[in-house]
Amino acid sequence: MARESLFHILSRQPWWLTLLLAVLIFGVMQFVFPPIAPFVALPFAALAVYLAFRQLRAGPSANVEERLAALRAMPWENFSLVVGEAYRRQGYSVESSNSAAFDFQLAKKGQITLVQCRRWKVNQVGDAPVRELVNAMEKQDAFNCICITAGAFSANARDFARGKPITLLNDAALVELARTIEKKRWRWFSR
Repeated sequence: MARESLFHILSRQPWWLTLLLAVLIFGVMQFVFPPIAPFVALPFAALAVYLAFRQLRAGPSANVEERLAALRAMPWENFSLVVGEAYRRQGYSVESSNSAAFDFQLAKKGQITLVQCRRWKVNQVGDAPVRELVNAMEKQDAFNCICITAGAFSANARDFARGKPITLLNDAALVELARTIEKKRWRWFSR
């Protein structure tokens, strides 16, 4: 299994933990070699600001779990409407697909993106659907593709997707995508 970078590890932690790490690094470097202390701590402080913005915008993690549960509880028709409308609001034209490999074809600025989200309710998406989507992307001559699930992606799926023009979208990123339509008074969540 591939090792994770420090950025990936910190991106799953609360933002304040990264800020605390920046302060600790600054303190240690101030003791060891003061002239470079700010330069060593600055990337961690900048990462903390970025994570704070992202995490505060996404809402509390309990809220994310509630919204994921609400997305999983939706029938396919509602879930597909949420996904389609969310991408429309990002400026894409959205067409439904009858393909076995993907559900939507997005177009924006002459570039085609294929979206697969029929396995939104499964606990873990393996590499087979991801491979199927990448093959369809190559056959359709699409620019990239997006695989969406309210569950998780297996290690094999993540390994296969690495370095390819595919986005694996789940967890908080899926909730954020769905929230783009909620902000405009569309209430797809049961609350």
